[in-house]
Amino acid sequence: MIAFPLIERVSVHHYALYPGRDGSGELELELGQGPWLVLGVNGLGKSTLLLLLRYLLAGPVRTRSAGFAGERDDLQAVNNRFFAVRVAGGAERATAKIVARFGAKTLTVERSLGTLALHHAHIADAATSRTLETEEDYRALITNLMGVAQFEDVVRVLDHLVFYLEGRQSLIWDLAAQFELFRALLTPTLSADLRRLEGEIVSADSAARNLNATLYKITQRRDRESNKRVTANDTRARIAAAQGELDKHVKDELALTEQLEAAEILRGDCNLQRKRSEKLVDDAAQAYEKLKFEVLRQAFAGVSPTDQYLYLKLLSERICIACNQAAPEAAAELQNRHDQGRCVVCGNPRKIDDNVESIGDALKSKASEAFQLLESRRAELEEFQGQYAKANEAVYALHKKVSNVRVAVEDKQGLIRRLRKNLPAEESLALSREEERIRTLRGEVLTFRQEREAAERAIEDLLAQLSAAVEQVREKLELAFLEQAAPFFAESVRLVYAPRTAKIGQGGRSFDFPAFEVEMTSGATLGQFVRRTPEQVSLSQREYLDIIFRMVLVDVLGAGAGSLAIDGPEGSLDAVFAGRAGDLFARFSATGQTNVLLACNIVEGGFIPHALSNYQRSDRPGRIINLLEQATPTQALKTLQPLYLEKVAEIIERDPG
Repeated sequence: MIAFPLIERVSVHHYALYPGRDGSGELELELGQGPWLVLGVNGLGKSTLLLLLRYLLAGPVRTRSAGFAGERDDLQAVNNRFFAVRVAGGAERATAKIVARFGAKTLTVERSLGTLALHHAHIADAATSRTLETEEDYRALITNLMGVAQFEDVVRVLDHLVFYLEGRQSLIWDLAAQFELFRALLTPTLSADLRRLEGEIVSADSAARNLNATLYKITQRRDRESNKRVTANDTRARIAAAQGELDKHVKDELALTEQLEAAEILRGDCNLQRKRSEKLVDDAAQAYEKLKFEVLRQAFAGVSPTDQYLYLKLLSERICIACNQAAPEAAAELQNRHDQGRCVVCGNPRKIDDNVESIGDALKSKASEAFQLLESRRAELEEFQGQYAKANEAVYALHKKVSNVRVAVEDKQGLIRRLRKNLPAEESLALSREEERIRTLRGEVLTFRQEREAAERAIEDLLAQLSAAVEQVREKLELAFLEQAAPFFAESVRLVYAPRTAKIGQGGRSFDFPAFEVEMTSGATLGQFVRRTPEQVSLSQREYLDIIFRMVLVDVLGAGAGSLAIDGPEGSLDAVFAGRAGDLFARFSATGQTNVLLACNIVEGGFIPHALSNYQRSDRPGRIINLLEQATPTQALKTLQPLYLEKVAEIIERDPG
């Protein structure tokens, strides 16, 4: 079971940026369900407070950028003095504590703000409790609490889902990040194997390419040295001739091997297209058969279900259920009556009301459209089958050529070895060493390619399982996205499951990776224009599509429990959409065990009133974390604080309108 952290309490002690209301050095925040607004002006530490929550949970680490990264580590250390350098004195005494709930269990984590070192972590539920002192034990604990397999996946979830901070790590617009998140959340038992095989593919592919480059340089050097010795005698001349022929065969082998690899990739792509087309044909055939059945059933309106079954059996299978004999003439007569609009049972012209007639015509029209689509899909399938057959033939032909040229290589190598026995010992030894090195490198290249192919075969099944897991929640995600996005956007917006096809290494096979994208229909042009990329939408649309996608994942995958922390949600909004954004956050955190922490400036407009619309005026101040009163004031704030406080009070009192 996946569980996202629901942040319930935060306290900061002796950190100079947050002296507290009375200057005691204590900042205590009690957080419950619903939206919470971290209000302040530039320089008061709004962003720092959200970053502090993130580092309390994750510690001083981050993950590498999303994408296929080979066998290097996913976790990277960050500056553990991140908070220390922001205040005088290096935050030597400063500590911070966070309390977060994961389902029925409550986690408390306390860290030093001077070094981000773990002081302790405490986990408790109704029956048990225990305290951990080491970072290693804590990482294992939070990994288990979240329901993922590796601590790296915990950090990915925090950075790509829970926290949407200044760096704006995208999710809906980053298909590689989606893959890594889905891998962590939907198939946690496979996550480590998927990551390991991905690393093996990238590393083997890279090693093969590097060795090929080295092999080329050595061969060139060998050729130059060989050319200097070729003038000595007839033996050297024959060796040189044989070596030239061998080099040609080797080059032919390399070229054919690359062609074979490309042909196998093309065959794999054609096979992928063929399989997709087969599924489309199956789907179209099922849709057509269903409509065809409905058309026939409409023809038997008024006939009892038992009699309908008898006639439909005769029509569909051409067998009389009474005598169990083939009855093609009777079936043809029934079909002819149906096609002519007569009663299928007696043959008389049908007398039915207009409504039934219109339903029948509509079903026939849909059935005709479904049949046309089925024929189109079958034509596409036939074309893809033809492409696959051609690709398959090309692969077999290249295999034969590669086999022949390898035989020729072995023959020439044997001839050269026999001729070298007639050369002086030292010259023969030097050439033999160079040839042996070339032979070894060629073998290593082949080995790495075989390792890559083996890893590709192994990862294919795991990716299929991941895709199946995403398919299981696909409809829920799409419906939840529509429910959240429809009240916010003026345009028609929907979430679409759109798997991407990509290679894990620079060479090798292509695979389907589960991914979602958004489709937004714009009315800005004479016709409707569908926008799918971040470059085609505005900054606010780009950010809020990402935010809504995160909300949907928390709601669907986390069973409606968890926190979102968002920095600067008001920054890109105009006057109208500020109110809609406030309603979005109010609606998201109104049900279930969710809350959202919004760090924003003191802004006019509807954002703050709408975000607090679920609360009475008297309760709204309790939803505000007012850094004007609890953070160290900037020089400008020392002069303008009364005006800012007055403006905060005025905004809180204002009702949405």
